Amino acid sequence: MTLHYTGGSVVMADDVAEALIQYARELAATKASDVLVVPVVGEDGTLATAEFLIGPASQLLAVPTEGAESGRDQGVIDDIDRRARLLRPPTAVAHAETDAAQSIDLDSSAP
Repeated sequence: MTLHYTGGSVVMADDVAEALIQYARELAATKASDVLVVPVVGEDGTLATAEFLIGPASQLLAVPTEGAESGRDQGVIDDIDRRARLLRPPTAVAHAETDAAQSIDLDSSAP
């Protein structure tokens, strides 16, 4: 994808761009900002890295580009997804009772 931002654009793998856009959405919702280092594809086709300052005022536009999958980095995608999850409020999860918990005799006088 080609990611357009104020003053320019870069080409990056679709998955990286989608994760970056989703993280920017999460940051905007919490009025926070962060710096991401992501792989990009240079004009000559070589891989490089770029630093993005992303925050509530970020104006990003991702447009499909052919042949941009060479910059895919699952480690970067996982890191961006982890950062996005940390911004979300925790959710309660109900746990089913186990057989061990049901078999405890609380009235027993034995130690």
